[in-house]
Amino acid sequence: MRQRQAQQVRAAILEAALVALEEMTGDELSMANIAGLAGVSLRTVYRHFSDRAALLEAAGNHLYASLDVAISIAAPEDIASSFRVAARQLSKRPKLARALVQSRAGRASRSRVRSQRVQAISGALEQLTGGVEPSAAVAATAIITHLCSAAAWVQVAEESVLSDEQAQEAVAWAIETLVSSLKSQVSGRRRDKVARRPSHEELS
Repeated sequence: MRQRQAQQVRAAILEAALVALEEMTGDELSMANIAGLAGVSLRTVYRHFSDRAALLEAAGNHLYASLDVAISIAAPEDIASSFRVAARQLSKRPKLARALVQSRAGRASRSRVRSQRVQAISGALEQLTGGVEPSAAVAATAIITHLCSAAAWVQVAEESVLSDEQAQEAVAWAIETLVSSLKSQVSGRRRDKVARRPSHEELS
């Protein structure tokens, strides 16, 4: 019973941290703010989290777990669909989505999850990038990794006349286009290798 109560208090603190990100700027967010929103004492917050950084990181993990967003990506073709799912889920809380990318506290809260996603995207792309020029592989991985993020669709929506949903589709289209381009390059290099092989008659 005591463990269950502790888990409930911890969850309430994490949700309060997300509400705080939605309702105030990152510079205003403090452990005291979060304690007030959670309805617990500051001492209780510190009992669960050693400092603000630990609390923000845990809040980011809590958010993505609650959204049921998978971190892993099996193949290059899955990157755009994974992005769509994550973006659609996160856009249910548009103010929070913006806070995660536009405030220091928001960026801190998603840093660990983001680093895991970056690794997953890079790993999926290795199935293609091993077959293209190294410079192209580095560039494609960097751009696709950037596009597969909340920062990409939020910025597109903020700087255009597109709605959040339209911005997300535009970014997904860009991801699909780049992945398709990589596949074409890999196929082209394979054809070139086959064409350059000496025929049986040439070898005899």
